[in-house]
Amino acid sequence: MSSKLVRQAERLLLSGVMLSAGLCTLPVQAQPSDAQVGALVEALRLAAPQTGTPNDGLYSDWQIKPENIPRWSKQCTGRELTPTQFEASPASARAILVCVMRNVLGDQYTASRNNESVAVQRAASWWMTGNPTRYNNAPTNSYTQKVLSFYQQQRRNPQAQQPATPSPQPVTKPAAQSAPTQGSATPQPSTQPTARSSSPSQISDAQVGALVEALRLAAPQTGTANDGLYSEWQIKPENIPRWSKQCTGQQLTPTQFEASPVSARAILVCVMRDIWRDQYTASTNDEPVAVQRAASWWMTGDPTQYKNGSTGAYTQRVLDFYRQSRLKFFSHI
Repeated sequence: MSSKLVRQAERLLLSGVMLSAGLCTLPVQAQPSDAQVGALVEALRLAAPQTGTPNDGLYSDWQIKPENIPRWSKQCTGRELTPTQFEASPASARAILVCVMRNVLGDQYTASRNNESVAVQRAASWWMTGNPTRYNNAPTNSYTQKVLSFYQQQRRNPQAQQPATPSPQPVTKPAAQSAPTQGSATPQPSTQPTARSSSPSQISDAQVGALVEALRLAAPQTGTANDGLYSEWQIKPENIPRWSKQCTGQQLTPTQFEASPVSARAILVCVMRDIWRDQYTASTNDEPVAVQRAASWWMTGDPTQYKNGSTGAYTQRVLDFYRQSRLKFFSHI
């Protein structure tokens, strides 16, 4: 790329990319897969313009303007990151960008009448300029074509692709100890601050975030320093490498997972998104029951145990924390 084109790309990135461009609700008819969202995020990383200047004011491999990072991280994880923190954790950065781009790609699928190639280019144009309609206009089109090429490479080579979210695979007692006890909660608002439709495919990021925080607050405390469980969520170590690989493309050790609460939260949002949707369906869109069923899955691997014995007490506690989180979040709207 010539120095002139690099300057043009920089100018586009610095002037528009990352305008607020309020992220819209994902339409029911446009549901790009997790693999597609993950491929797009990786393509944006590979296509990021390189300025050749060490301190160019842009952050991470995705070359993001600093003013977007606190807002996006707060929306997607419930915790506001500084640009330096964002750049220091590629796993967290990727998870946040998957959250941001999920709705953008869905919107562009609708706008392109489900034409995958055009949707990817429109999403890339939004990313670069804030305007998806410029995907075919010079000089943006050279960038959007580059993103599309990287995207197609990712889709052809699943081994190279960075997944967006894992398939829900209930693992017996995935999080806590062998005996179920109790649960947790703080809000995890994402790109869409208001709740979406009650359709199982339209669960909001704020709902998923509130559930993850509730699981944290309700995590059983053993009172033993080295109890073999990791992070504030008290997770069994065998789950961590698999979940982190599925959600970020990078396998974390339990120690690494515990050392980065932001990465841990983003990974658990990724894990629980599909669980939450499944339980919404199973509960006929009854939100409190869905929360309790998801909590039962988390504690025992069996969502149907949500009313039974000690598991019922735990799932009720998770539900109470979840409601506190939702109330706390919406009080700021």
